[in-house]
Amino acid sequence: MQEFYASLAGRCNRRVCQYHQCPKGGRQACIAPVDLRQARMASIDSAITPLVSISIISCNQQDYIAEAIESALTQTYPNVEVVVADDASTDETQAIIRRYERAHPGRVRGIFNPARLGITANSNVALFACRGDFVAFMGGDDVLLPDKIAAQVAWFKVDPRRRVCGHQVEVFYEDGSRPPHDFSPGLMAGSDAADILRKGFYCACAVMVRTSAMPAAGYEVQLPMVSDHMFWFESMLTNGSSDGMFGFVPGIHARYRRHASNFTLRAIDGLSEVIRYYEIVAERYPAFRRVARRSIVERHYDIGVAQLRLGQHGSARRTLAGVIAQRPLFAKAWVRLVQTVLPKSRPGLSFSAA
Repeated sequence: MQEFYASLAGRCNRRVCQYHQCPKGGRQACIAPVDLRQARMASIDSAITPLVSISIISCNQQDYIAEAIESALTQTYPNVEVVVADDASTDETQAIIRRYERAHPGRVRGIFNPARLGITANSNVALFACRGDFVAFMGGDDVLLPDKIAAQVAWFKVDPRRRVCGHQVEVFYEDGSRPPHDFSPGLMAGSDAADILRKGFYCACAVMVRTSAMPAAGYEVQLPMVSDHMFWFESMLTNGSSDGMFGFVPGIHARYRRHASNFTLRAIDGLSEVIRYYEIVAERYPAFRRVARRSIVERHYDIGVAQLRLGQHGSARRTLAGVIAQRPLFAKAWVRLVQTVLPKSRPGLSFSAA
């Protein structure tokens, strides 16, 4: 608290509440002596209920964006800002976001890209506009449940070393083709960033990160789609080594909408990008090189399984043979390799080599 009051010393006494050119030097916030009590109360409130930014990325989601924003605004936690970065939508998405801006000035902020940037670049647009002590993330078609932010802030307050927090998410299918189910078979907690590499992590809309722990560059621009995995991993590092803690709060606190469009057909592209993520980690962080290289082999196995399910037996055979060349005792890879020579074999797609 002493540092807070010291920071007020020497500031301009002009009684305004906005930024202006101060004769005492620079463009700075002005706080008059008569406002010190209000400043004290604001500092106390911030310590009790730190600001949480909810980062939403959207693109042509006119049917869902209102529900996403409403779910962010109706959190039981009181100190929330909602930042929506729209990636050059051509439908009514931007008009809906602007409507919420007008209805909730200062609480909802829209950022509208004049041209399409892609998922990672747009995620950085939203991230760099966030002002909170913590940032929660969601897509323009996700839904947060009311106690999500409150539960995660309470988790962070227990220990300042806590950096990344997740929770269980309910996956629901827009076309009703499958019943809802949990996103994660099991949730993780720990202090070793290598565990994030080995086992994957939470659904994106489950995650909240302490702002002070985030990588300065934000999301890795070399990864157009799955940069969130590396973002969480790097949030656990200090000078290239594990530092801090990650964990989860119990219960389901968000809903993830699965579109019927073709997530299976896109699985191979996604896994290829995950492999690139591990390659970057191996190049950039020597302490995690061994874990990253092992994970690369396991993701090649997943690609082989995906190819097998799609009936691409020749491609699957070559991919799985490459996996076995790297890890000759990988028993599951041998089983899948045998299946490539069987007629019309279509095993279930797996994203785990465990």
